[in-house]
Parts: sequence; C-alpha cells; structure tokens
Amino acid sequence: MRSATGVTYKGSVRMPPHLPVEIVAAGLPYSKVEELRKLLDLSVEELCRLLPISRRTLSRYRGKRLDSRTSDHLMMIELVYQRAVEVLGSMDNARIWLNSPNYTFSYQKPLEYLSTFTGAQELLDELGRLQHGIFV
Repeated sequence: MRSATGVTYKGSVRMPPHLPVEIVAAGLPYSKVEELRKLLDLSVEELCRLLPISRRTLSRYRGKRLDSRTSDHLMMIELVYQRAVEVLGSMDNARIWLNSPNYTFSYQKPLEYLSTFTGAQELLDELGRLQHGIFV
C-alpha cells in the first residue's frame, strides 16, 4: 500500500529507521498535505487543528516543502491511519473508526487525539489491543 507521504507499506507500518528521519528533515512537499486531507476526508480547517497550524501558515507552504515539525506531525497522522487500515481491514473502516466517538477515549473521536504525539500513541496502543482482541 502506498501512503500519502510516498512511503510504501508492506503488511506493517514499520519503516526502515533512517527513512522517516530523512524524509522529515528534508520536509514533505505541500502536495502531501492535500493527499492526506483527501485520504482522511478532512476539511482544511480540520487538518489545521490536527497539525496544529493556522490555515494562513499552511497556505504559505503551497508549492514548497513543509518544515520538519509539520512534516513529522503529518507523518505521525498517516502512521496512525495506516495502522488503523491494517487492523480494521479497509480504508473506509479506518475513517469510520477515526471519526466515531469512542468509549475508550471518553466518547471523543479518535481523530481528535491526533493533534498530539501522546494522543497518537494512545491510538496506536488501542489499535494494538483491538488487533489482539483485548477490549477495554
């Protein structure tokens, strides 16, 4: 499966350890923002809340490369999405899970947790529990 950041995943979302660092350091092209936004079916405002970055700042990157902080956050969001696809079996199931209030997350949408790296880790942990049939 090819991701919005251009990395090909085979069965697992794990990538060679040096690859993400190099990609983040170089900065992702702005086009990856649009690809991920469409993949997750988000408005520009919703994606800006997740990154977190203002719409105006994001628009300044149009046609350029993102800074390393924004690139890192974008890759983290995609990593969670790819893991959700892997565990839940389809892109549609992953989008539904990310956008549905969930008891585990105090009835918040998992998508709302993607604004922080700590929240993203909680989502990855929960997806691991789901994959192994551990329901909390």
